[in-house]
Amino acid sequence: MQTNFSKARTQLSLRFGLFSASLLLVFGTVVYLEVKQSREALLQLQLQQLAAAAAAQLPLLSHELEEKEQSGNGHKIEPTETGQLDTQGINLGRKQIRWFNPQLRELSRYGRFQINGSVLPPAQQRNSSSYLGHSNGLSIWKPVYLREEHDINPVLVGYVSVTLSSQATEDELHRLLRGLIIGAGLASLVAGGGSLWLVSSALQPIKQQIERLEQFTADASHELRHPLTAIRAVIDSLRQGSGWQNTDPLLQNKFNLINQTVEQMTRLVEDLLLLARLDRSYGDPSGWQRFALEDLLEDILDLYQDSAQQHGLKLKAALETTALIRAHPVRLKQLLVNLLVNAIRFSPRGGTVTLGLRSSKRWLEVWVEDEGPGIPLEQREQVFERFWQADSARSDRSNTGLGLAMARAIAESHGGQLLAQASSSASGGCRMLLRLPLQR
Repeated sequence: MQTNFSKARTQLSLRFGLFSASLLLVFGTVVYLEVKQSREALLQLQLQQLAAAAAAQLPLLSHELEEKEQSGNGHKIEPTETGQLDTQGINLGRKQIRWFNPQLRELSRYGRFQINGSVLPPAQQRNSSSYLGHSNGLSIWKPVYLREEHDINPVLVGYVSVTLSSQATEDELHRLLRGLIIGAGLASLVAGGGSLWLVSSALQPIKQQIERLEQFTADASHELRHPLTAIRAVIDSLRQGSGWQNTDPLLQNKFNLINQTVEQMTRLVEDLLLLARLDRSYGDPSGWQRFALEDLLEDILDLYQDSAQQHGLKLKAALETTALIRAHPVRLKQLLVNLLVNAIRFSPRGGTVTLGLRSSKRWLEVWVEDEGPGIPLEQREQVFERFWQADSARSDRSNTGLGLAMARAIAESHGGQLLAQASSSASGGCRMLLRLPLQR
């Protein structure tokens, strides 16, 4: 039961941790996207402000350039740096402003930022404002018109291109992302520790209650043995007495029925007591021995050959390997006998019951296979529950419903597994598969 509680605690903690991690992921994603969107909006606002200021300077720059060209006898004047604009708190190395005439000839340039790519938009977009994204920045293209009062057709003066570096925004987003990751990691650790504590606290009353029930089962089973033993002793003394032969046959039959019932109750009490011991001593290796598993299987086959023949069955061995294991021989034999008796009980006359042994990479596998009615898929886990009875051909009134539960408890106490599977036989049936850890 301790292992079951550990598994439940681990599963619940993992689920709580996954839920917490999902919440943190959603929270971090929303925060990151909101900050990113706000920084991009701020960058666009700065571009618009700079573009508006630069557009106001374009007519003056065009006029000055015309005067220089006229004074220079018609020689072309190359674009030069201008310092007439307010930097608005932006470093010159992180921005670039360029002025163009209507023929897209560059008139002047401001700032030292070098953009990766062209600032010219496609031809069909040049007469309207548009944003252009680059690998290292963002630019805005803005046409500038000379508007007179009541002028329906304004005159195109030129164009303005403003580019800002996105490095500061990217650095800020990287710092935010790093902070979110570190914060989420620390929060996950705290949430993981808190989930373990919360789950352990929630399971503790349940664990204590189950432990009390286990103790009650063990104590009740132990105490019930004494009156049952006394009843059997009284019945045996009556049956062995000199007056038994003269007793009314009807009374003898009733005493025999009482004796059979007492024997059934005794088996039930012994099974309950063993289950209680297995629950309380889970993983206790006391009483374990090292022995050859195939020898134990051969002894069980020899022991139940006569029983199989009486039921008209063939008992077959399929021992594919040999193995030395360290286990509790009495309990392991009890487990295998339980499986074999069930297979014999539910197999039709003329059928075959197979006891097999093989090894895989991780397990030693022992199986008992019959040709009976089989177990429906939806009931293959229920058959291992205590006192569970199926309304099928495999049910038996004399069966207490503890045999397979006890068998699985013995298997798990050895670190193994007990599974119910469909038989590989074409005629159907059931295969009970016992897996024991392979010991090197």
